[in-house]
Amino acid sequence: MKILRGLLTSPRPRHLRDLAAQYELSPSGVSDIIRRLQQSGVLKEVREKNRRCFRLSITAQEFECLKLFFAIHEMNLVRQRAPRYSKHAASRLAGMDELYSFYKKAKEQ
Repeated sequence: MKILRGLLTSPRPRHLRDLAAQYELSPSGVSDIIRRLQQSGVLKEVREKNRRCFRLSITAQEFECLKLFFAIHEMNLVRQRAPRYSKHAASRLAGMDELYSFYKKAKEQ
């Protein structure tokens, strides 16, 4: 998920070692993930000078769904952690329920 997020949020193609350094993962582990994403047709290789870089190769609708997925995932992580830090976390995180209902409607279409 970290690699997908890194590719999703980047405006330019990313090099394998850049992704590995950003998320503190081993280059061989990132290489394996990239290989699997390429095999599934989600990732495309782009040459920049003598470097092999990668970018997502998905439709605009898939891009939006993936963005929404990561937003919901992040909010769920916050929801899980928030009660540890605040007694009023539920009221502060009410917007997550709205986002989740929007996601369900978008998924149905």
